[in-house]
Amino acid sequence: MPQPKDIDRSHSRAIMKVIGQQLRASLKLEPEQPESFRGQIERLRELEERSPAIVPADEDGQQRG
Repeated sequence: MPQPKDIDRSHSRAIMKVIGQQLRASLKLEPEQPESFRGQIERLRELEERSPAIVPADEDGQQRG
């Protein structure tokens, strides 16, 4: 069994951002989707807009991008 890996907050947020982007691309808002689901997608967009851009640092601690 593989050992769990600890990741820092910035990498965790970067992973969540990519997952959110991929979900939005595959789950475009359509009228037949439940209102609660549309609300959750909208909340995800709002949270992403408010969160700072996440840019991983290189080996020297400098931010890339």
